[in-house]
Amino acid sequence: MQKNDGIYAVSVSRVLPAKRWQVLRLLTRVQDFPRFLPSILECKVLSRERKRVISSWLVEMEKIPISWTEEEILDLRHFMIRFRALKGDLERFEGFWKLEEHASGGTELFVEATLKLGIPVFEVVAGGIIADKIRNYFDSLLRAFEEELSKRRYHRVKDRPSQQVGGFAVIGHPYNLQHLIDFFEAHKQGRTIQSPEFLAKIFEEAPSFEADAIREFRSANGKTVNGSFIVCNIIPDMLDMDIEKAVRKVVDACKLAERCGFGIVALGGFTSIAGERYGDEFLKRVHIPVTTGNTLTAALAVEQVKKAAALMELDLSQASVTILGGAGDIGSACARGLADRVREITVTSRTGKSFGWIKKEIAKAGKAKVRTSLNNRAAVKNADIVIAAASAHKSIVDVSDFKPGAIVCDIGYPKNISYSKSDRQDILVFSGGICEIPCEFRTSFDHSLPTPKVLFGCFSEAIVLALEERYERFSWGKGNITKEKMAEILGLAAKHGFHPAPFFWGERLLSDDEVKAIRIEA
Repeated sequence: MQKNDGIYAVSVSRVLPAKRWQVLRLLTRVQDFPRFLPSILECKVLSRERKRVISSWLVEMEKIPISWTEEEILDLRHFMIRFRALKGDLERFEGFWKLEEHASGGTELFVEATLKLGIPVFEVVAGGIIADKIRNYFDSLLRAFEEELSKRRYHRVKDRPSQQVGGFAVIGHPYNLQHLIDFFEAHKQGRTIQSPEFLAKIFEEAPSFEADAIREFRSANGKTVNGSFIVCNIIPDMLDMDIEKAVRKVVDACKLAERCGFGIVALGGFTSIAGERYGDEFLKRVHIPVTTGNTLTAALAVEQVKKAAALMELDLSQASVTILGGAGDIGSACARGLADRVREITVTSRTGKSFGWIKKEIAKAGKAKVRTSLNNRAAVKNADIVIAAASAHKSIVDVSDFKPGAIVCDIGYPKNISYSKSDRQDILVFSGGICEIPCEFRTSFDHSLPTPKVLFGCFSEAIVLALEERYERFSWGKGNITKEKMAEILGLAAKHGFHPAPFFWGERLLSDDEVKAIRIEA
């Protein structure tokens, strides 16, 4: 903004994930700045004394090259650096950097500068334009500092995790537009809710945000860990409409977890699909260890299916299993987990491109006969067990499609089958891949779970790994979930009091006796 006589003032600040001394060290190494920000074409230290540095700069600020020679005066005691241009393209360019401790444990870095173009005929016309470009330059520089400091923090996690980061973040999202509206309705505080179209657009344009801080989540063995529930502003339809925008939003949600200094983040629901669709390219954009939580989710589903079969007195060795979305990460993991226990496995897919791969995977894991199908409804018609692992925002089968006595484990998000209304008493339908947890997990976001003592397997995996201080990509990449990894994460989960959740259909819990009654009815 213009002050007077053609002088403009700009200011920018940002909270950085590091201690003040670490940020100060970064600021004093100006020769490294071109590595952080490509628009800094040149930065040379001409002379360096204990509290005074002279440097030369050439920066392309949104296609305008600006050069100057700068004097910096270091006030290390007060964590300040004053700077001024001794000569250059601008008649005046001076200001200061100031570092203040932040409540988050990081450092809030402020930069303020005043400038004057020094070309009278253009002062009024172009001075504001240059001021805007300098403001944007400082903003980009602070973002680059954040990226660099975050990279350093997570690079050190391998050696000293407990000293650098800790805890967990889990990322979720509404499963459809109505779920989003319900979320806003719950927080309207007496106000009239806006139109669905307005809410959807505002939600789409807004950044990811921390909905709830999870304080002292307690393991069964007494250990506690802190975490956060982060809402990523996507709904599943976005993956079909604008996948790149959806991926950017997932990256932003991970960046929020990084700024908070969490040790690991779990991608819940469709955020894992968006992340894994970009694979290694996605991982290049984030530094915090990321897990999809698919290993624990699949392991829980297999355990729940085994228990359901026992209660329904179904001989697994003679059972035929259909896995909807069986070529996906969770579906294929379930296939591996059951391949040596059941007689036949049918996998379905939207395109069939992965059928050759999944047949080989199942053959390596067990002796079950493998079939494939592109027709979900036909594939479930005669199945003893159906595992719905397809991530679809619309229903792909109907409750009426299942044969009497069928066991239906709905793992997908949103859970289309296990939340559908039906008066059938001769089939067992339940939400799969769900954990019973050692303490309540309460958030302001409705997860459509029957009690705060049950939680999605993907979220639970991140909490278990945080309790173990294992900040790693435990579940990442299609086809990497082995039976050994499933057994390992189940063991770690049990150690901290995480167990397969009781059966529930919709939001109604089913007792073991009710499950046995279904067998009798069938």
